[in-house]
Amino acid sequence: MTTCTQPLLDDAILDQDLQQSAMLKLAGHFHSLATGASQVPLQSLHSHLKSKIEDPRVLDYHDRLIEGAGPLFSHFLASVPYILEELSRVGVALTRLAQARTTEAGQTFSLFEVDAFDGSNGRALAGHSQGLIRSFTSSPNRANQITFDRHADPALSRFYPQSFFKVCPPLLQSPEYESFNLGFEFIYEMAAFQFYSRDRNRQISHIKQFLKPGGLAFFLEKLNHPDPMEYLRRERIKDEVFKARYFSEEEIRWKRQQMLQQMQNGQVTLEELVSTLSTHFNHVHLLWSSSNFCEFVASDDPEKIEHFLSLLGPVVQPADFSFESTRLGAISSSPSDDGGSGNV
Repeated sequence: MTTCTQPLLDDAILDQDLQQSAMLKLAGHFHSLATGASQVPLQSLHSHLKSKIEDPRVLDYHDRLIEGAGPLFSHFLASVPYILEELSRVGVALTRLAQARTTEAGQTFSLFEVDAFDGSNGRALAGHSQGLIRSFTSSPNRANQITFDRHADPALSRFYPQSFFKVCPPLLQSPEYESFNLGFEFIYEMAAFQFYSRDRNRQISHIKQFLKPGGLAFFLEKLNHPDPMEYLRRERIKDEVFKARYFSEEEIRWKRQQMLQQMQNGQVTLEELVSTLSTHFNHVHLLWSSSNFCEFVASDDPEKIEHFLSLLGPVVQPADFSFESTRLGAISSSPSDDGGSGNV
């Protein structure tokens, strides 16, 4: 396997840091989830709001996402209220954006999924776009590769069985991953940062080096809240109104007691995340919120964001789950930027 020289930390220090992270401290639990040994959803993940999805392309994406989902990603879909519907609408918009910006025959676009389970969403995007967008997924949980290899078309999607911190330019020059050696038009962080630390500056700096100029970076995060009681109120709604569809009360209680403290240790507030994103990107938009989760898109090119937003269909979820609905839209914008020099 290709190794990388870390510009800021040598491999030994990096490995030591990773061993102290919740991502690896919870490795046994993640392995159990990824192999379907525990916390398997009690019923089908097909959206109970499917009748409200009017766009046939979003319906196609929805079906692809479920059909290719392994046990851990299925657990994720059953744990984050209405993320299935959200990933579907974003995936269709990215496909339409790539189609609209294709300028020559044979042109392709690429997505880097940051520690994104078994690559279910990247594989769905590659299939839905008919190979126009190709995906690269990192994950330190090797059990995820079993599902990935079972479902992936290797011509369209690749998997790297290590933390995103182990992704580096030499890796993307290696024969296995060389189709991504020029970087990515799109990057999507799949609620991964919180399992490492609160150091969003270091995390965002690391992945942004792989984003092509003018590209779009997405951040799905479970956020802390300045008011602990408000955080818990949102958690209760998630658990009692949504997760109860898929898990027993005992399973929900066990996860809350055993895992959430580790996870919350790496969470930041919305204000903290936006502040850090704003130091790395000229423009940040809040796309979606659900219970304590929020999804952002960031770029240095305002025209690219606006084009993407113009192709984005409506949110499909009950309004009661969107606690940050009044803040949706442009949440940080620099008065001056370089106009975006990329070819997304």
